[in-house]
Amino acid sequence: MLGTFARGLITRLDMLLRGYSLARREVGVPPTEPEREFKGFQSWVEEKYGINSGQSWAKIILFYSVDEHEALQKFFELFEEYLNRNKSSEVDENSG
Repeated sequence: MLGTFARGLITRLDMLLRGYSLARREVGVPPTEPEREFKGFQSWVEEKYGINSGQSWAKIILFYSVDEHEALQKFFELFEEYLNRNKSSEVDENSG
């Protein structure tokens, strides 16, 4: 049962986020600060893995994972790293 539920987790998250973003654009709701910040995640993942294939962040993470479940866990780890990296660079800019 859990195997059926777990199938497609990272892909489902990607589709959910894409649909949410599209719906907000369709009704003219401007992106929030966290949504604007998330836009850079794609290029950050490409840079981290050294990939310029045009694949989504979800497919890149899935490629480097054993399965969808691990990919979903890895997404949250990578996203936290991405957010912390941005915060570290902001602190450096404000300190210098």
